[in-house]
Amino acid sequence: MIKKKISLRLHIFLSFLIVFLISFAVIIFSFTIVVANYIQNDSNDKLKITEDKARILAAQKVDDRPALPGQTDNSDMIKERIIESLSGSSDVKVALINSDYSIDLPSFSGTANELAVTKSVASQLQTDNKNLGTNAGVVKIGKFSYYVSTFLFDESNFSRGLYTPQYLFLYLDSSPYLQFAESLYDILIFILLTALGLSLLVSLAVSNSIIRSIRKLTDFASKIGSGIFKRQDFSFFDRELDILAADMNVMADKLDATDKEQKTFFQNASHELRTPLMSIQGYAEGIRYKVFEDQDSAADVIISESQRLTGMVENLLSISRMDTASAGRVTIQKNVFDLRELLESVVEKMRGSALLSQKNISLHFPADAVHVFGNENDLFRAFENIVSNGLRYAQTCVDLTVTLKSSDQVIVSISDDGKGISDDLLPIIFDRFSHGEDGKHGIGLALVKAIILEHKGTVTAANRKDNESGAIFEVKLNVVSTEKAF
Repeated sequence: MIKKKISLRLHIFLSFLIVFLISFAVIIFSFTIVVANYIQNDSNDKLKITEDKARILAAQKVDDRPALPGQTDNSDMIKERIIESLSGSSDVKVALINSDYSIDLPSFSGTANELAVTKSVASQLQTDNKNLGTNAGVVKIGKFSYYVSTFLFDESNFSRGLYTPQYLFLYLDSSPYLQFAESLYDILIFILLTALGLSLLVSLAVSNSIIRSIRKLTDFASKIGSGIFKRQDFSFFDRELDILAADMNVMADKLDATDKEQKTFFQNASHELRTPLMSIQGYAEGIRYKVFEDQDSAADVIISESQRLTGMVENLLSISRMDTASAGRVTIQKNVFDLRELLESVVEKMRGSALLSQKNISLHFPADAVHVFGNENDLFRAFENIVSNGLRYAQTCVDLTVTLKSSDQVIVSISDDGKGISDDLLPIIFDRFSHGEDGKHGIGLALVKAIILEHKGTVTAANRKDNESGAIFEVKLNVVSTEKAF
């Protein structure tokens, strides 16, 4: 089932939006917890400070005044002064209530609203069954919340039974805190919404920039797909896109080179194949129409050209297979074998041709086995092509020498005593369809190079030195140790 596709712009927009919503939720949640903890802690601290101050003032007033018979230790005037002193020192409101939650003091010096609030809080305290003399916690009246604390006033005299219990009633209205918090909420929401708008604008700008870059690369890819391999000059802000553009240019260059190489290859192959085919056709028609008196000679030419054509086709197929293997589309089967035995087989096969041309082939190799990892058939064809090339140009002999350069590399040198390689041919001798004046189709050495490269080796060609005429080919291959060979 194919999922519904969405545009890159919408994808980036949704990503920004999801991140923002999650961040918004986390910030609001965290801010709510911080504000609630702050209100609670600050309110409790203020209540505790006022309570401690009230206890100190109550103790001082009681100690400073002499007790009279039949009279309580604290007069209403002293109590009112204590309450007035506490009420004016902070945001905490103070009152004296009786055990039935009725307000005793202040008789009321404040506004009617303050008295109503005080009575409402005390009444709600009774409704909530909050015990007097304890930290009553939070009392809620409608949408308002009050932090409340009560404790027994003049505890020493009450314990002596001098008067009925009275409680100092402390409460703090949290409305100012909440109003401040709401203002902060409004500012925070405004900031977050502004950030959301900016984020969306940024996401739009970023997505448009990426989409424009991708469209350029897409157009470039379309041109490559249609066979136009011209490089494009790109300069993107994003490093990844810039790297992609550079890789695509490299790909275009390689495809252009491959395309030109293939066209040249097919043109040259067609030309090289046409020559023996025309020769075969001409001699066959001559035999058919009895043009040649010596038909055996004409048949020999047809056989020779057929063999040449067969060899060329085999080389073309082999080099095509090497190209496919180097591109990673096929895997060439390889195994470990003794290179000396393979070279002996090559020499034995070519010895007949050498004898016919009155030339000699010699092979020199070390006494110990030289194991390599590769495809025997391909390496056989590679060395056969080099030896065949040497026999074609040699005057009297072709020498093969196997030398162990190190414990992990072997050098096979194939030299001849011919006139050597011309200076203009030497740099391109391994190119396809490059051949000298006496060469054949120019595929053999190109195939040699492809095979050796497939085996992670190298092949070079040069003219012999030290006043010796002829050419020398050196093939370097990796050696497999005896332990790994078996």
